[in-house]
Amino acid sequence: MTRDYVLGLEVVLADGTVVRLGSRTHKNKSGFELARLFVGSEGLLGVITEATLKLLPLPPARACLCVGYRSMAAAARALRDIFAAGFLPCALEIADKFTLAAAQRRTGSRRLAGCEGLLIVELDGQPASVRAELRRLAAVARNAEMRFVQRAIGVDECERLWQIRREFSYALRDTGLTKLNEDVAVPRSRLEDLFRFAEDLQARSGLPIACFGHAGDGNIHVNVMVDLAQPGARERSQRALDALFRQVLAWGGVVTGEHGIGLAKQRWWPLAADAAVRGLHRQIKHALDPRGILNPGKFVS
Repeated sequence: MTRDYVLGLEVVLADGTVVRLGSRTHKNKSGFELARLFVGSEGLLGVITEATLKLLPLPPARACLCVGYRSMAAAARALRDIFAAGFLPCALEIADKFTLAAAQRRTGSRRLAGCEGLLIVELDGQPASVRAELRRLAAVARNAEMRFVQRAIGVDECERLWQIRREFSYALRDTGLTKLNEDVAVPRSRLEDLFRFAEDLQARSGLPIACFGHAGDGNIHVNVMVDLAQPGARERSQRALDALFRQVLAWGGVVTGEHGIGLAKQRWWPLAADAAVRGLHRQIKHALDPRGILNPGKFVS
């Protein structure tokens, strides 16, 4: 997460006061962790004018595995098996049938034909250990519904393999539908449930739903695809999102893992946080910005 790389901040408060929070050290317990309060605050609490970031050396070796499956259920099972086998990949992405069909149309990739689930897994570390882990990972990810497997070792090969992932959003845009990109996050144990729920929601709503994203941390982009020219499409999409968010919250998930509440998710803020938590947000906002001049009109005012 971005916050894990932020060691310190310089912040201008609403009254013009300049404060320095955190430090250049990796550990600091001098008072409250105020720097983290401002990271992810969506500009509602202060203006960040400087950030001190943690830098890490690049691992000497990278390797990737891309596996296509005949069903999303098979991809989800492989995902569960990877975690159960004790792998801690540096990246783990998943994509569903609608996303892959759109990507195939955009790229002309033959390997995506007939794929309804896809995993991309990246490992990093020392050269010998990465190669050994890649062989074991390929064995763990294999199941009866696997259509293809592609390995990549080294920066250049890995970047070429990742190119298909970078096409997903463009491919969905190419459909001509409006993409309502919802960045929900669920406990990883609920990922299979989320994919099944998305398929059921697609059938009930009559709206295409494309799921892809960061399976490693349970943060999946559930994209409700809408033709806004159709009568009632906007209302149907809002009902679909209501159902999605309520279910995600029932699983102990969150309505936004990356993008924030902002304006787009104001409707669901009362679902996402109870009255006491919402009140605490308002108290902090009013204490730091009593005149409401910082990023006004958003979910906390």
